[in-house]
Amino acid sequence: MEFSQVKYFIAAAQMQNLSKAANILNVTQSALSKSIANLEDELGILLFDRLGKKITLNDSGRKFLEHAINSVQELESAVSAAKSHFESPIIYIGLYHYSEKFMHCLKAFSKSNSDIIIELDYLEVTSFSIETNEYDMLLFPQIPLFRKYKADVIYSDPYFLAVHKTNLLAEKENIQLSDLSEQNLVFIKYGKNHFDLPYHLCNSSEISINDGIFTNDYEMQRWFISNNHAAGFVPQGISESYSLDANIILLPVLEKGFSRDIMIGFKREKHISGVGKKFADFVCNYFDIQRY
Repeated sequence: MEFSQVKYFIAAAQMQNLSKAANILNVTQSALSKSIANLEDELGILLFDRLGKKITLNDSGRKFLEHAINSVQELESAVSAAKSHFESPIIYIGLYHYSEKFMHCLKAFSKSNSDIIIELDYLEVTSFSIETNEYDMLLFPQIPLFRKYKADVIYSDPYFLAVHKTNLLAEKENIQLSDLSEQNLVFIKYGKNHFDLPYHLCNSSEISINDGIFTNDYEMQRWFISNNHAAGFVPQGISESYSLDANIILLPVLEKGFSRDIMIGFKREKHISGVGKKFADFVCNYFDIQRY
């Protein structure tokens, strides 16, 4: 009997659905079905009653589940304890997005875990992939470039429209897309073909917007706005340098959809270190994230 067989059985038993269990385990449904069938053959008993695609634990399955959960928990604790003597007490974190809220979480963790070293890398959103294998945790905005990655939402970050103080829009308390007709706009672009969310929202609207300026750098965007060359959308979480610029006014956007989710992702259970898992559990509790 293999350890993975028992873990697969527990997932299937708890989900009561092979498709959902396979998705959580990141395996194919056929591989999961085969693993459970092999386990049943090895035990010489059926653990599930099957009716079409639906599976239900039978009496033997319920008894086995109770002992299986305890055994897995004990084995994982033993493995974690053994690893803790050899692994480096370092957590590697990659940030594609600066977040005050996450920094408060990090401060709280460090305060109660002063023996753990934290290494932070600020990563540029310019490539076509996230470095998922190099970091225990990654923080990134939910933009089209990263849509394929599994992660949890920790909060939504609304966009402001940043305009020069002499722009007529600066007199408004907030703006709608209809206010942007004939405005020069500077948009954020990632790589060759990936654009920030406001570009897609503006492009799909019926208003007439002048040809945009594109840059992959928010500091360059701020320069264009501060020198009255264009207006531009900036997420609230990174708007501090804009608000401190005496030439720039930040205006809330009334239209729905002008916000981006800030996502947090961790290494898979089988790859994450003991201190990494400890940090992941702390972050999930801090932001009330429900993980399997």
